[in-house]
Amino acid sequence: MKISVLADESGKIVATLWPVEAEGNRPTDVHMRVGAGQKVHHVLLPEELTHLRSLVSLHDTHRVEVSGQEAHLVARQ
Repeated sequence: MKISVLADESGKIVATLWPVEAEGNRPTDVHMRVGAGQKVHHVLLPEELTHLRSLVSLHDTHRVEVSGQEAHLVARQ
């Protein structure tokens, strides 16, 4: 499953979003306000993290690493 992650230039996670599928006519648009030096990445959530009920814990335990055009989550040291 891919999630949206807003991160700063150092890879620090600022915000996260699960993909949302709404039923009926409910809106599904959610936006993140991107600040200077920040970028939204669409990354694969590793299988071992799919059990999380909330992505907030990722802010302290992981960061975004970009190699080439691909971004992915890595555990913080």
